[in-house]
Amino acid sequence: MSAAGQPKRSVRWRRVRVLKSVQTKVCVDGSLMKEYVLDEPLTGEFLKFLEQFGTVRFLDQLRKPYFSFEKELFISIKGFVGDSNVEVRYKKEFQDLVSDYFHLLLYYYRDGEPGIVKLKGVEESIREKMKVRLGPSQGNRT
Repeated sequence: MSAAGQPKRSVRWRRVRVLKSVQTKVCVDGSLMKEYVLDEPLTGEFLKFLEQFGTVRFLDQLRKPYFSFEKELFISIKGFVGDSNVEVRYKKEFQDLVSDYFHLLLYYYRDGEPGIVKLKGVEESIREKMKVRLGPSQGNRT
């Protein structure tokens, strides 16, 4: 609580939204690439959140630090810290199952630790569907 009796606001983003999809392409490998414009720029704090769900790589020697995020079988995200444009690639085999995953990352980020727990539960549900689709011989790949 603040001195005025008001609840303290989190330093995290408010619920960040995708303003528009700028470009959609099918890549040579069959993955789907979408470029989104967000209503807030990407922050280093959000990238720390992403580390809970996959591999984040930084190239901070550039004028604007570049990052990439990879969640195997789900999505990859590329962009610049401080920029509101982001490129998201959805893996070919499971595009229908992971199509909302980027939006879920944005949504649950604001919730901190409880959001991480909730999103891990969503991930597990998606992985179960992947196992069913792959069948018993490939199900342990997920």
